[in-house]
Amino acid sequence: MKKTNLIYQTIKKRYAGKKVLIVGLGIQGGGLGLVKFFTKVGSQITVTDKKTPVDLKESLDQLKEYPINYRLGQHCLKDFLSANVIFKGPSVPWTLPEIVAAKKKGVPVKMELSFVAKNFPGKIIGITGTRGKSTTTMMIYQILKDQKKPVLLGGGLPGISTINYLQTATKNSLLVMELSSWALSGFHQEKISPPIAVFTSFYPDHLNFYQSLNDYLFDKKAIYLYQKNKDFLIANQTLKKTILKDRPKSRIFFYQGKDFNQRFAYLSGQHNQENAAAALITSQILGLNKEKTLKTLKNFRGLPFRQQVIAKKNNFIFINDTTSTTPTATEVCLKTFANKDVILILGGNSKNLPFNNLVNALATVKKIVLLDGSFTKEILPTLKIRYRQKITPIYSNLEEAVKKAYQLAKESSKKIYILFSPAATSFAMFKNEFDRGQRFNQIVKKILGDKIQFN
Repeated sequence: MKKTNLIYQTIKKRYAGKKVLIVGLGIQGGGLGLVKFFTKVGSQITVTDKKTPVDLKESLDQLKEYPINYRLGQHCLKDFLSANVIFKGPSVPWTLPEIVAAKKKGVPVKMELSFVAKNFPGKIIGITGTRGKSTTTMMIYQILKDQKKPVLLGGGLPGISTINYLQTATKNSLLVMELSSWALSGFHQEKISPPIAVFTSFYPDHLNFYQSLNDYLFDKKAIYLYQKNKDFLIANQTLKKTILKDRPKSRIFFYQGKDFNQRFAYLSGQHNQENAAAALITSQILGLNKEKTLKTLKNFRGLPFRQQVIAKKNNFIFINDTTSTTPTATEVCLKTFANKDVILILGGNSKNLPFNNLVNALATVKKIVLLDGSFTKEILPTLKIRYRQKITPIYSNLEEAVKKAYQLAKESSKKIYILFSPAATSFAMFKNEFDRGQRFNQIVKKILGDKIQFN
């Protein structure tokens, strides 16, 4: 077992015996790491979540042995006002009345990733963007790992407890963190930015959460607004006008896809060229070996659920792009397959985003299989006008939708790409986009048979 560091010992002294309220345990277990960390520190833990014990069963099962007070299915103001410190989950709004009341009383309200950033002894590389942040994060992490650097992977990626790194990290540790806009709102509160920041893209998103696009952009800007003159910002060329208006103090490197002029072994698409360009510049700033960096990038296989080829049979290729939860994301995906015969499975719940550009992009698609949800109902009148011959009835069951797509594919003698890129959230039918993606994979396996080789 690794020896704990001085920072952890300091945190332990500060929070031992203190009342720590964790707001939002989450169905993906986002609060699990916080509970375990502060239990080990010796804090008195209360977890409050508006979801019910049934909704949170998977997370609660992992905490059976922990001495925790629970307030589930509701929030209680006294829990907030009696806490010594509150840790807010990413999807919990700062405007939650209990949060507002606690802050007014002087109770500090923190978030996990900004707390880590403020206390981490080594160097942090933070990556944000509406699209590309997860892939770019993993590219940078893999480059550092391949070159035997003391690298850690954290942030909003599923199944990772970033706060746990505070126990053993050293001044030589490098922490690569994927940072959502929600997580970055905590950086605004602390007025800190990562010393090395990457900003991959900005498109309309999360307008079911934010009051305006400017509010969403403001949270994203925390990736660079508090940087110092020795820090670095690596940003997509498309963001140049936006960023320069803010006059960041850091050294700025703008990139384009052509800055990575290599051929991928496994990836495709202009967006991945851009992701690789960002990772390449980051590696150069870190002083890494360029030849080794290029080798890692050329052989990078991509991430699950992001334009992932999951199965092939005869002329049928199944692609899982469940993380495309916005019209823009699906539009970008369709550009990758613009010269292919595509049957698109589309639909789900709305984020209140514009969809005109996506509608235009659907001109390249052969057939559109529709999934139920509020976004589908929004876009349906337009689809009936523009693409009446392409669209199917709306399916309220993913398995039926996939079967329909497969049936349509079998009517063609050409190579067909069955593309699951919904352009909407999953909450009409699933816990989240990852749950939706897993279900798609299971359905494809069931349709094609166990003998099919899955990627």
